[in-house]
Amino acid sequence: MRSRSPATATLLLTLLGGCNKDYPNPFADQIATRPPSADASLVFTANGWASAPGQGREMFSVSSSGASLTRLTFCNDNGRLCDAIEATLAPDRQRGILRLRDQDTNGDGVLSAEDGESLVYVDLTRQATAVLVEASQQVSGMDWSPNADLLVYSALGSGGEDLFRTNPVRPTADNLQQTRNLSCPLAADGSTPACDRSIRERRPRIDPSGSVACYERIAADGKGQIWIFQNQTALFPVTSGGAGSAPLPGTPYVVGSDADPDFSPNTTAIVFRRLSATGNAGQGNWDILAIDADGSNLRSLATGAAWRGAPDWGPDGTIVFAEIDPATDVPSLVRINADGSGRVTMLSLAAGFRLDSPRWLAR
Repeated sequence: MRSRSPATATLLLTLLGGCNKDYPNPFADQIATRPPSADASLVFTANGWASAPGQGREMFSVSSSGASLTRLTFCNDNGRLCDAIEATLAPDRQRGILRLRDQDTNGDGVLSAEDGESLVYVDLTRQATAVLVEASQQVSGMDWSPNADLLVYSALGSGGEDLFRTNPVRPTADNLQQTRNLSCPLAADGSTPACDRSIRERRPRIDPSGSVACYERIAADGKGQIWIFQNQTALFPVTSGGAGSAPLPGTPYVVGSDADPDFSPNTTAIVFRRLSATGNAGQGNWDILAIDADGSNLRSLATGAAWRGAPDWGPDGTIVFAEIDPATDVPSLVRINADGSGRVTMLSLAAGFRLDSPRWLAR
């Protein structure tokens, strides 16, 4: 497995599938992996390893310039079927977690949300993996604390779609207490309280200090808002959503919904995306916005008729997100400054491929 040269040209990810000759052991039950290179700046998921669109995604790393593009997971090799929807690494850059689809539970020959989404721990150096949360719990988001071995994630729980915290080890009879439902915690007597199952709490992200989290909260009306979580009794909204009410089919969102928040490096602001219109081949049009953590100074950073994925605010102050050109169906990794200026396309795939969920790495 070799590091790759600069990757700013379209189709370069596709070429990886044809060039790679270092296949994982077909007799091993683990996902073959490798750690990112020393100059890697972020990770993301993509299916550009394949010769044609429609295959499952793998985790890749790349530098901020678009150089040193490297495939980090090999889950789809040797006839195995899987889809790495989202990935993030620990501060040591050697371990991480994947939101993964790898079981065709309904037998239709494809991997989809109907098959469930698990949370999988991966040690990239040792090529070791372990399922932390089963696919039946429909994991919808996750994050690794920037300064501790602590994970937060969203999945089905006693209160519907809830927020959880856990440690990056497989739950056993000895450590089940490490996993706690933050949205609908157990009562003092160990019973489960009645929680409002119409409220969906999802897509959590931990702030750079490791002390609070932001997340998206969707009430019964379907209008997503960005909230901050300090503890079970100290949580409050930061946004109220935008105009609109038309549902985006196949998603929990209506037009005007705010989703996928992330803190700025100094924790004073939050970047997120807002659904501005339906259509766009069912993906919707999404704008990138930022707001101060106290709910003031809402500003638009990237707008227009295009699908834009979850943004990530890096330690150098720049923001990265995936975007699909509606005219060409070409997906790209885009980096902008905190005020929306300085747009740079870091790399692009061929039309029809998938590229998602970029996350900056610890430096």
